[in-house]
Amino acid sequence: MKQKIHLSGIIIKHEKLEQIKLNIPDNIYIAEASTPYANYYGQLPRTAKPNSIFLFTKKFHFLEELICFSSSVEKCLFERINIACAIVESGGKQYPAIRIKNFPDYSQLAKLEICLQEKNIKFVEKIHLDERVKTIVSKPFVLEEIEPNFYLDLIEEHKGYFVVERHFDPEEFEASIAQIRYNGICKLFDAEQGAVYSGGKLIHLIRIFSESLDLDMLKCLSKEFSKL
Repeated sequence: MKQKIHLSGIIIKHEKLEQIKLNIPDNIYIAEASTPYANYYGQLPRTAKPNSIFLFTKKFHFLEELICFSSSVEKCLFERINIACAIVESGGKQYPAIRIKNFPDYSQLAKLEICLQEKNIKFVEKIHLDERVKTIVSKPFVLEEIEPNFYLDLIEEHKGYFVVERHFDPEEFEASIAQIRYNGICKLFDAEQGAVYSGGKLIHLIRIFSESLDLDMLKCLSKEFSKL
């Protein structure tokens, strides 16, 4: 029987967000990750849209606050969505947002807006984002520890994690990924940094996405990261 581990933490990405322009009553600013898992799929992702959707808010809302009313939002949409809080960094500024995954389709975004406004969420009408931004998503994790320091995600398919000693700066992290991919020792993958809080301490993680994900692959990548 799988033992579920429930944790809260963050995933940090450097990605491209594109505005979603919709004909809805309130002209709020909504953006979507246009190239999710870019290091795996290349610049033409094969995942079905919608992907990660960001609704920008006038103030920051904590993860616990969103979880408190997420069940009523899901009921309103008649679908099971994945809701999290986020900060988007662009041009030296930070913009609070609500990140939504597993969203049914674009046509229901207006309904989502109404649901969230009923919870006194106020949205931003217009912002300017750089071509590439930093997103910090605070979310709940449900993991299975398959071996010490190696985990599989029990909510999102094809995702796993391994523990590293520290956080890498963006340039160092990108260079490490490029070196591992160039060597071709491990299977094709996409990687991002993350962290969870467990047992009174912060644990740094590397999140791996791959349709060929298994323990051997996680161990291969962990070994290559430790070398670098």
